[in-house]
Amino acid sequence: MGLTAFPNGVSSFGVPVLGGNDGLVTTGTIFFVDSVTGSNSNSGRDKDHPFADLATAITNMTAGKGDIAIVMPGHAETITTTLTPKAGSKIVGLGFGRNRPVFTAGTGAIDTFTISAANVTLQNIVLVGAASGNTALIEISGTYPRFIDLEIQGAAAPTTLITVSGGADGALWQNCRFRAAAGTAVGIAIEATAIAPDWLMLNTYFHGSSVRDIDTAFIQMSKKSLAGLIINGFYGIGLVGGDNVVGGFDFNSSTGLVDGLLCNVHIGFDAAITIGEASDLGGMLTSQFFVNDVVTATSGRFPATTAS
Repeated sequence: MGLTAFPNGVSSFGVPVLGGNDGLVTTGTIFFVDSVTGSNSNSGRDKDHPFADLATAITNMTAGKGDIAIVMPGHAETITTTLTPKAGSKIVGLGFGRNRPVFTAGTGAIDTFTISAANVTLQNIVLVGAASGNTALIEISGTYPRFIDLEIQGAAAPTTLITVSGGADGALWQNCRFRAAAGTAVGIAIEATAIAPDWLMLNTYFHGSSVRDIDTAFIQMSKKSLAGLIINGFYGIGLVGGDNVVGGFDFNSSTGLVDGLLCNVHIGFDAAITIGEASDLGGMLTSQFFVNDVVTATSGRFPATTAS
């Protein structure tokens, strides 16, 4: 039975059921976090006695029990020590737009979130980069993470927004928006030498223009093929074009096998680019893959030839 004080409203198994938020029915413990009204001396067990920061809620969670931290609208927090959620836990923000909880990276060589445990969910929060020193907004090595309705904003740092150092099998990205900044080189860097992801990315949005763009690739695969990847719905503007620049995807795989499928992809580049430069697809197949580098022009479709 979940531990919560929620005297009014609809509940299930003693746990508040909040409309419009996925997965908030649990038999684990629910904690509330609010930088506006909270205190770390509170119990954190109801909205009237919230913790002041997310780190305190994470400390009080129990791994593998389905615990949830509900972060209140208007919450704002600067992270100077990496947040590492526990296995099976959820971090869920309330609110819409910039009223959602905002976690800003503090200056220092840290990752804002480190997802090293399995089955962790981050949902409906905003992550903002730092003036300098920040190494990543999310670093992933745990399996089956979920990232839902996130807004991920670059700043001077980090140059790579998301890093994957290992594991990350079965990751789900759903309705996530990425915003680059001057100096942002990579959206998601797959750095691991041993990874078998089976990723699913649904309705991913990237926005950049002029100096606010991805200089290398939105997804960069440096050491191993990203097998089992399905992207359905990718919409990006402001990626860099030009010679020897892979501005969309750099999968860098040569297995000779089908690694995944990219469908309903639409990319607008800031400078002239050929279809070969737009993405290094490696072992990926495409369906409805469109690229454009000229304002008002009709996009080109890839592959450009018709199968016999």
